[in-house]
Amino acid sequence: MSESRYSRHTLIPNWSQKKLTEAKVAVVGCGALGNEVLKNLALLGIGQIWVVDYDTIEIHNLTRSVLFRESDIGRAKTEVVAERVRELNPDACIHQIKGKLELAFGRGLLREMDVVLGCLDSVGARRELNRRCYFAGTPWIDGGITHNLGNVALFDPRIPETACYRCKMNTSAWARLNEKYSCGYLKDNYEDPKFATTIMTASVVAAYQVEVAVQLLLTGTSHLKPGTQLFLPVALPAGFRTIEFSLDQECPDHSSIPNNKSTPPQKFSLDNTPTHVANKLNLGNNWNLELPFNFVSRLTCHECGYVESVRKSKGEINKSQTRCPKCQKNGREPTEFFRVAINSEEAKQSFHDFALCDREIIKYVYNKKTINIEVVNDSVNSELGR
Repeated sequence: MSESRYSRHTLIPNWSQKKLTEAKVAVVGCGALGNEVLKNLALLGIGQIWVVDYDTIEIHNLTRSVLFRESDIGRAKTEVVAERVRELNPDACIHQIKGKLELAFGRGLLREMDVVLGCLDSVGARRELNRRCYFAGTPWIDGGITHNLGNVALFDPRIPETACYRCKMNTSAWARLNEKYSCGYLKDNYEDPKFATTIMTASVVAAYQVEVAVQLLLTGTSHLKPGTQLFLPVALPAGFRTIEFSLDQECPDHSSIPNNKSTPPQKFSLDNTPTHVANKLNLGNNWNLELPFNFVSRLTCHECGYVESVRKSKGEINKSQTRCPKCQKNGREPTEFFRVAINSEEAKQSFHDFALCDREIIKYVYNKKTINIEVVNDSVNSELGR
């Protein structure tokens, strides 16, 4: 890396370009806010950046996304931002993850991140990011924007006595989270509500998000305290306001915080089966495997008897898919589970068959004990437990 590129940074007290160069940072969401965050990270010389998004570029993205061009319409957001970050900083190592957070960004990889920046536009996505970060023990910085107002919040599982995103969710947030589902299934053609914004708001919020991230990377702490949210009234010359959220003593996300983040789980190939790995771990004949989401293996029509193999998370199934393609009757019954039992037919199927992504962590429960494993693609890691 060129020293001259960042030489002026050394004039800042307590600055360590080496720490930033060695940092691992994930950005979840590559829209208006994600564009600004990534631009800042690139110019600061952050060494390794992971970008996560499932969407493609549309024409309305162009007026508020500094890294997108008209010629990029239709391309994956992750692909384009990776190219533009490398243009800004050829020394940056940027990794693309195209897909939804819960299905594409394994928690084994997430636990290696120094910090995560959430640039999301829905309650559901924030709720999922919080759940996964607390399981991984990784701090994350949430950013939110409207046309004239922004906010930034820090949630840090390393300080468990402070509130997380789930702790702060009120009745309105829970209602927004649930409105996309009908009878437990994703509503057909559902789209999360869109909020108008401007590049000014995105720039201000992203700047503060990255400032908090840099403080954490350089010193381990931030002037924005964990479990608090800063409101940024961009359009009005009003003072900033910070609020502190109350800790929910029964928060399930807090209960998942790892006791020792430095001890990684043993890795196994995604080609393996639950039974094979259980035997490898000497778990005996009384175990269950817990998946990170509710999984649907098939849909059964009780009118005509037609059975369709599905094999995806329940959150990915639309309401219309419960209609039988043979007899056109509604209400096909799912075979749904989040726990694979030792004597089930699923125990002999590969981890690939459960829609698990590379670096995902799953849990065996046996004799009132638990053990986590990490499932890995053969092409990613050749030294796997087989």
